[in-house]
Amino acid sequence: MTIRPAVQSDVDAMCRIIGRYAAQGMMLPRSRTGLLGSLQHYMVAEIDGSIVGCGGLQPYTATCGEIYGLATCDRQSPRGTGRAIVDALLQNARSSNISQVFALTLAPGFFEKMGFRNVEHRDLPMKVWKDCVACPKFGNCDEIAMVRDLN
Repeated sequence: MTIRPAVQSDVDAMCRIIGRYAAQGMMLPRSRTGLLGSLQHYMVAEIDGSIVGCGGLQPYTATCGEIYGLATCDRQSPRGTGRAIVDALLQNARSSNISQVFALTLAPGFFEKMGFRNVEHRDLPMKVWKDCVACPKFGNCDEIAMVRDLN
């Protein structure tokens, strides 16, 4: 398995992977246009030319970023694919001098194993006022806010 930066030809596979989870209400959908517009923030996991996972790191401030859009194929991705993608995103964060990374998730156990801790949504004001206000779940969010300090 190779973890690499996403390129335009990966977008259809990324849409399918994310779309499966979004259809189940497990994550927010991402449009093809939205993925193309944020492609520089994404990494993909690839096996024999097939994309089996993806995830993005969105900088919010000079020192804080969000891991988002993290999803893997249930049948094709080997165990540890999600962890490998997050590890690559954390390395990118460190290389960009980002000292704190957060995620909003319905899978807190996964992120706890990776050193993240639970926080209140109000502890992430830059996320809440930039993105959450436009979310269909705003005011009734079921996602868990988690943070990891990288220092």
